[in-house]
Amino acid sequence: MNGILNLNKPPGCSSHDMVYFARRLFGEKKVGHTGTLDPMASGALPILLGSATKLSDLFLARDKSYRAVLKLGISTDTMDTSGKITKIAGDSALPGFEEVKEAAKSFVGGIWQTPPLYSAIKINGRKLYDYARKGAEVKAEPRPVTIYSISCEKTDISGEYALDIECSKGTYIRSICHDIGEKLSCGGTMAALERVRSGDFCVSGAYSPEYLESYKEKEGMDALCSLLVPCEDFLKGIAQKKIVLGEFYSRLAKNGAEIYIRKIKAENPGDYVLGDKILMHDHENSLFALGEIKEYEAGHACKPVIFI
Repeated sequence: MNGILNLNKPPGCSSHDMVYFARRLFGEKKVGHTGTLDPMASGALPILLGSATKLSDLFLARDKSYRAVLKLGISTDTMDTSGKITKIAGDSALPGFEEVKEAAKSFVGGIWQTPPLYSAIKINGRKLYDYARKGAEVKAEPRPVTIYSISCEKTDISGEYALDIECSKGTYIRSICHDIGEKLSCGGTMAALERVRSGDFCVSGAYSPEYLESYKEKEGMDALCSLLVPCEDFLKGIAQKKIVLGEFYSRLAKNGAEIYIRKIKAENPGDYVLGDKILMHDHENSLFALGEIKEYEAGHACKPVIFI
């Protein structure tokens, strides 16, 4: 069973909980997720089943969109409201809306961000939150991330603002909320988070665990599997071209060999540009790998980089 499930993770459970759920629901041992969502967060969490697990690095590299609630006036050790409060500011210290909006906009662009103390970043083989829970003073080094856009809206609750954020991989929204609060000198933390989009997978088209269980019970396993996005459909959004190899070159490529464009007599060989991602099909027109055009002494060749 191979494919991608667009799952709408509910708050209150971990991303690994959702992996176990999918493993049980589909009866598939090889299951993985595409980027951790905190237990308090909800939203799009693409789940990879079967050979689709080989695509995890491609998912992790893609941009994401979030809707978060920023709560000003308090700071916590986890940078969200699940943690221990470390600082409280009075209502008189809270800034106005225009000031908050400008502070949020100041983070747009390439920035250096320090991951939260309670995060899954590994240092010396151990996750950062393991150190934090034992009171060890270990801090992750700042990392470059890109914030493409931030919009800010008032909510009905004083001191709380809704943030819509488009960002690169590796961005911690909790850190953004914390850093906005620090910039405003009143403290800030994240009160809620929804991942609206992970790559091309949006929460508007995602399935809740309850819906999936009910759908399987009513319609059966075949119908449930039809909800999976095929690997090829996902890869079409990444690859620029497709090649179909003859039996001889299919066998070579499946053993990891590079296939020279001039040898397979591809149409318009000059169109195959260095770095292009290529869908590689065998002599039966079945997708078996994602390839990449690389430069060798004898010319451009398509080298399999991920086998499906």
